[in-house]
Amino acid sequence: MYSRLVWLMLILILLSVPVLAGPVIVPPGGEVYLGEEGLDIHYAVPYPYTSIAYFPAGSSPGRDQPLDIMQVNLGRFSVIPDLFYDRTGAWYQWDQVRGTPGQVAFIVRNPRISLKVMDRNTMGDRSYGTVSRGTPLVIQVETNLAGITRRPDYSYNDGPVKIQIKTPGGGTLAGVKTPGGGQYVFSSFMPTGELGYAPPIESGGWDTGWSGYESGLYHIEPKFAVNRMEDNLRSYEGGYTLRGTDITLGTERAGLHLSEETVVRGDPFGVTITGSPGSPYILWIEGGSRTGSPGDQPPMIITSQEGVRQDNPDGPYIIGSYRPSGKHTTIRDLVPSYPFGGVYYYAEVTPDRTGRRTIEWRTTQETGDRRYTIHIEGPAGSVHPRSDTIDVQIVKGSVSLTTGSETFTIGDEVMLRGTNTGSCETYLFITGPNLPSAGGRLDAPRRQVSDGNPGSFTTASGDCDTWEYRLYTGELGLDTGTYTIYAVSAPRDRYHLESTSWQAIPITLKRPYISVSSRRMTVAQGDELSITGSSGGRTDAGVAIWIFGRNYFRYDTVQIERGGWFSYELSSSVTRDMAPGEYSVIIQHPMANGNFDLWPDRNREMVLGATPWYGAPVFRIAGPGALQGPAAAAALITALQSQFIDDTYTEYSIFVQNPKITITAGSLNGTTKMPIVLSGTTNLASGSRLLVEITDERFGPTQKGGEGSWSGYSGTTTTYPGSEEEREFSFEIPAGTLKEGRYQVLIQAVSSPGTASGVLQVTMPVTPVQTMTMNLTPPQSPEPIQTQIQIQTLEPEPTTAEPVQTEKPASTPDQVHETPTADTNGMIPNIMRTMREPPVLLGFGILFGLCVAGLIAALVTWMRKERDEEENDSEGSDEKNVKLAESKEEMDEDSDSYGR
Repeated sequence: MYSRLVWLMLILILLSVPVLAGPVIVPPGGEVYLGEEGLDIHYAVPYPYTSIAYFPAGSSPGRDQPLDIMQVNLGRFSVIPDLFYDRTGAWYQWDQVRGTPGQVAFIVRNPRISLKVMDRNTMGDRSYGTVSRGTPLVIQVETNLAGITRRPDYSYNDGPVKIQIKTPGGGTLAGVKTPGGGQYVFSSFMPTGELGYAPPIESGGWDTGWSGYESGLYHIEPKFAVNRMEDNLRSYEGGYTLRGTDITLGTERAGLHLSEETVVRGDPFGVTITGSPGSPYILWIEGGSRTGSPGDQPPMIITSQEGVRQDNPDGPYIIGSYRPSGKHTTIRDLVPSYPFGGVYYYAEVTPDRTGRRTIEWRTTQETGDRRYTIHIEGPAGSVHPRSDTIDVQIVKGSVSLTTGSETFTIGDEVMLRGTNTGSCETYLFITGPNLPSAGGRLDAPRRQVSDGNPGSFTTASGDCDTWEYRLYTGELGLDTGTYTIYAVSAPRDRYHLESTSWQAIPITLKRPYISVSSRRMTVAQGDELSITGSSGGRTDAGVAIWIFGRNYFRYDTVQIERGGWFSYELSSSVTRDMAPGEYSVIIQHPMANGNFDLWPDRNREMVLGATPWYGAPVFRIAGPGALQGPAAAAALITALQSQFIDDTYTEYSIFVQNPKITITAGSLNGTTKMPIVLSGTTNLASGSRLLVEITDERFGPTQKGGEGSWSGYSGTTTTYPGSEEEREFSFEIPAGTLKEGRYQVLIQAVSSPGTASGVLQVTMPVTPVQTMTMNLTPPQSPEPIQTQIQIQTLEPEPTTAEPVQTEKPASTPDQVHETPTADTNGMIPNIMRTMREPPVLLGFGILFGLCVAGLIAALVTWMRKERDEEENDSEGSDEKNVKLAESKEEMDEDSDSYGR
């Protein structure tokens, strides 16, 4: 009863599984493949197992822990590549409740299909080759998908491998013809092991001689054709193998194919022949002169190539006696007889098993630049041989030559470089004044080159495309002038360049030189000095610097920078030890040989020379009898001008001065409320640092109980270019830093002994004059009388007061008040502070006395006017006003006279 229920459940499960394109029931221990989907694994994972487990290699299931446990859908299991790509091999049944494994559920594998094309008769591999039409072929299928054919629901209508053949015309073949007119369909191929054949060997194979097959390339492709493996693996890279192959069905006619139709003379090229595998074909070339003279030879076949047989240059000429179809002459009559008896212009070639063979030809400078025709005919000995021809064009190569410049100084290194497509060797020679007319070796210009003799030429180094050569002009023994350099692809002199490729460029050589930026320079002691200039010619040794002065000698060398520039630095420590005066500087250039021909000895006592022998003494520069200063400089110049010395020179003068710093007199005055700027001039170099110290003249010992306060300031500044040859400096003291008084100023250079001093006078700023107006009004006066009192603040230095001014009264009667001319908020406190000073009190007393006297005079005048008015009652009001004005003027005059 229980068994019936199990079978019933199994039938229901099978009915519930959708129809797929292949067998899906996996037996226990069966094989599954990456990319399969919809598999039924009920048999592989029976109850009570609901999961599968994977154990690493070398472990023991049941004793070791699994590496991976996966719960699965027993009726719709898929071998997802991303989950199983690193878990190939045996998966075990797993009891999730008890945590124990069972038997092997199934084995996961990477699917694999690999195709080859085999000759059915010899079982030789013809993959990616060429076969003659009619050769029977079979497709060898190597795969591991045979496990699918062992599943319970497998049928012969759903094989796992699909094979397609794409024809040269773009069509697709699902099967092939077999001998006798039968047909084999690839869908019927069922792998039963690792290797299989389609069509089967016993069927006779693929009949490639059937008239429906055209000549050309056939591409054979395999595919996975079960359980959507092809679709699921399309986005998955790696793991599986799906490898196809190609086969070419050859034509009945022989064929030729060139690697390139145009060949540069000197380069090799290849010719590929197609024909029946294993059958000999005759290959030869025609063109050029019949004699094969130099410059008109056809390309030649390189000897000792596989599948190529050639006659011996001394005979017998078995291959050369072949008579091409339709001709009455042999091959040796069609090709030149020189060199080597002409045997390298033809050969017998046997195609390999693919029906192909590539033959390499070579060209040289003797090859003529023209068109040649290559022939093939065969198979040799057949009644109706097939033939083919192809043309190849040989052209002269090109040679380029560059130097980067056209003018060079004797002693310079000239880098010659270029390209050469005409040969792998570049030959160089030179022509010019008093050189061989045919050309001289580039490295030995007076040695004539010999046409056709490679050893007589200078050869450049490089590969078969580019070349270069370093030319040292100082070693050529050439004078100044213009010369022409030739680069040739063959050893040909100037008169035999018509049959080769070449290029020539002119170069001009000039004498070496040396120059300096300035002929005269003035420097202060302790300043740095830079001697700069330019040089042309060979500069390996640089230039030599000679400095002569009174009881002074210095020698040194300096290297030349790129571009021919040099710079020699005399540090501040050197110039500090140089006494003021003139110094002669001589800069020596080694000229073309790159060696100094005059130099001082190790002890700096003697000047030595290269003539009459190397190290010969020239004159003494130290010790008894030594030449000093100008005399030593003159002796060196005389030696450099000798015809036995090739060195050149230039002269230079240095004037060393005592450091000088001058302070501008106008900058030594200032006030306490404004910034003070000290300025001046100096002969120190621009950028020199100066130390400035400001010291109060009152600075010194303080009396006991005294205040002891004083001002001062210090800092540094830098010189900068000024007018003409002078440099300038300035130093600012912030406002309010220094109090009123006199200060000592000391300015000294940081890197030299130069100093300067002066006295800085700092004063208080002049305060503007303030005016106060007082209105004095006598009682019962018809008009007020206004008196203006001017109070001036006394300064530290005596000043002249302004005269007192009287203005027209502006106040009403019975008013006596002060009217400040400025804002009272600030003026009154200032007046009060000023009035406390004794001089101000004295001045105020005098002014007060004047005011009292003026008041008394005004009262007397007023009383007199009253009396006069009583006596002159008849006079009108206008006359009274006039008299009152006159009395006012008199009062002012009296007041002024009394003040005086």
